[in-house]
Order: sequence, then structure tokens, then C-alpha cells
Amino acid sequence: MNLDRREDRLKEWLQQLPDPWPFPQPERFAAIDGRRCATPPQWKAGNGAWGCYRSHCLILEKCLIEGIDSYVVFEDDAGFVEDFADRLQQYADELPADWGLAYLGGQHLFAGKHPPQRISEHVYRPYNVNRTHAFMVRGRENMKVLYRHLHWNEWQQRHHIDHHLGRLTQRRYQALVQGKNIDKESIAVYTPDRWMVGQLPTKSNICGRKWEQTRFFNDAKNADHSDSPFFAVLGPHRSGTSCVAMVMHHLGVHLGNQLSGYEATGGGEAVGLAQLCESAMRFPAIDPAWPDHQLVQKLKSWIVQRKAEANRDKTVAAGKYPHLCRFVRQLHEALGDSLRIISVNRDIEASIRSLKSRSEKHRGQWFAATDEDCERLQRSLLEHRDAFIASHPEVPVFHIDFSELTTYPEEVINNLIEFLGIEPTAEEIAAAIDHVNPQLRKHG
Repeated sequence: MNLDRREDRLKEWLQQLPDPWPFPQPERFAAIDGRRCATPPQWKAGNGAWGCYRSHCLILEKCLIEGIDSYVVFEDDAGFVEDFADRLQQYADELPADWGLAYLGGQHLFAGKHPPQRISEHVYRPYNVNRTHAFMVRGRENMKVLYRHLHWNEWQQRHHIDHHLGRLTQRRYQALVQGKNIDKESIAVYTPDRWMVGQLPTKSNICGRKWEQTRFFNDAKNADHSDSPFFAVLGPHRSGTSCVAMVMHHLGVHLGNQLSGYEATGGGEAVGLAQLCESAMRFPAIDPAWPDHQLVQKLKSWIVQRKAEANRDKTVAAGKYPHLCRFVRQLHEALGDSLRIISVNRDIEASIRSLKSRSEKHRGQWFAATDEDCERLQRSLLEHRDAFIASHPEVPVFHIDFSELTTYPEEVINNLIEFLGIEPTAEEIAAAIDHVNPQLRKHG
């Protein structure tokens, strides 16, 4: 699919086709130029997106009218992996017999909450796929369903064709994976485990942006960014976790988009994570009110978004909230091998005294508790954290003694940097060291 005014892109595209090429010789389809035709009044997504939508509709109409039972479409910014032919063959051999739409490239949306379902080694059923630069369509009845869907009046403002196709994909997933009753038509949509077609570093005809290299988005095998670590800062209340979290924040670690906490110098607690934890287990409770599956899903959804943001910013993601000591088993279930633990250790009696002191200063506030509740909660959080660490020796753990941090901040922080696997600037390291205040040890 190529605009008449972009002969340069067609030439570049043909020159980079993989060898061997597993399909018949590509046939150029003259794309609709959104600049040259009027968009309907309800269309708010721009001229380029209108041209893209109409071009895909015309390809589908051509196949229906001419009795063509299958087609593969590539937009002229589609770039290929080196072993494209071999990986395509693996994918095609494993596609279920009912497939109607099979993506070769794209981007998984909402994957944290709705992860792609594994069908075989190289095939997944997606929840929602974004982008239309490379996909295959098969079967006349499937084409009719696709055509009707693309012409229904259910467009949302500023939505492109790929968003519209994403809603079609969701129907099948919701019916087969989530057990919902879907009364509209659906077709079987699949994706490969790893994308084999990305987007070339050319200027987009739709958004106008230009990339530096071929872009491959999150794929099914790693839609939840399982190959990116997540660092959980674990310790009871008043144990030094706020100090450690803020040290990590100064080092460039991504702990969330809006940080809060009790400490005047910053608590390093993401507002969203704090709200999630308190909804699941209201302070000073010691057991969650949510069932495991709900807690696992909520934690994973929040963390996957933070991982994606951290990857974007070329850093690592982390989270801090005392409840995570109680939720560490669910964290592990949500994250698997990507979980990393930073265990902050402080004398439990000192932490209990500090929490009691905080509660005494703020009687009537939601974060204040009786002396009995303070002691029960602190010991419960510590026991759950330490029991998990002892029973899961395969999970990487970095232990920080709070008294050592306040006495030898530079040494401890350098060791922490090595565990995090990051390369902060000299200014970031200096800011992290400066954040540590020896007076924090006033409760022992």
C-alpha cells in the first residue's frame, strides 16, 4: 500500500525485501491520499488516517468483488527481521485452522490487564492489536465480517482503523478467554510470539514522526515486559524504605508518575500503587480483602505500565509500599522471574516504636493505629517478607541494613547501583548520597 506521491518509499521498500521472499511478487496498491479527498464530518482522526482507513477498505472490497479468498497487505513502512521466511513458515504451520486474520507485525494494547493467550509455541490469541503495517486475511466469510465491522457506525472520535480492528479482536478474546457473551460477529485473530515485521525509520504519513531505526513493539511473548526486571522495595513501616526508594528515585529509577508518602523529603510511594494497596488491605489490616487472582491481576497491570515507561526512559522500574511485604507472594505470581527484591532491614523494635510515635502524632488520621495494631502489623509484614525470601532462594535479593546506609551511604549506594544494573550520572549519584540523613535513625 503506497501513495502515488511517495515513489521514494516504494523504491526503498522493494530494495529491503527479505531474500528469500516467501510470498508471490508484491503488487502495488495505490493508496488513497487523505489530503486530496474530503473527510466526513464525524471523522476527527486526520486526513492521513482517513486515507489509511479507506485504502484498507478498498483492498478488502477488491478481494470480495474479484473472488480472492486470501491476501497479505504491507504498508510501505513495513520492515522485516533477517530470518523472516523461516519465522513466517513456523508461524503459518502452527496457525489454527479457524484463523481469519493473522498479524505479522503490530503492537499489543492493554496487555498488562489482558495478556495474549498462548496457543502454541509460535502462535498467540491477542486481546487488542494496534497498527496495520502487516497482516494476512483469509476466507470469504471472514472478509465479509471484517467488511461489515469496518463500516459500522461505532467509530470513536480520534480513532484510526487499527483501533477499530482492535475492538473486533477483543470480541473473540472476551468470548473464548473471559467467558463473556458476545452477540456481535467475530473472527479468529492470531499473532506470532515475536513480531517479524516492524516499522521502518521513515517519516509517517499519518503522525509525521520519524524514527531512528526499525521499530518492533511489545510482542506476545513479552507483552507484559517479562524480560524487564521490577525491583520491589520491601520493609515494614518506618524501616527506612522511604529513604531507599528516594535514593533510587535520585538514581533515575522509575517508581511511578506521581510520588507521595509520609516523609517530608519524599516517601517514594507512587500514588497509584498506594491506592491499590490500601484498597486491597486497608491499614492497619494484616490480610488482604481481595482474592489472590484479583490482587495478582491488579499488581501486574500497574507494574506492566511502569515497566513500559521505564523501558521508554531507558531505566528500570520499581515500587515501594509497606503492604508489598504482605503481597510478595502475589507479586512473584504476577512477575515470575522478573521480580527483584530490595530488602530493607532495621531493628523491628525500632520500627514499631517509630510507627507508634507517628500514630500518636496523628490520632484520628487514617494512617494512625493503636499500639497493639502497630506491633501486630509490623511483625506480620516482616514475617511474610522474610518467609518468602527464605523459601525462594532463586529470587535475587539485595539486603540493605538501614544503619549501614546512614553510616556509609556512598558504599551502600554504589552496591545498590550494581544490583540495579543501571548507569546513573555523577550528578544523580551525588543527589542520592545527599538524600541520606543520619538523623533518620532517631528511633534506634
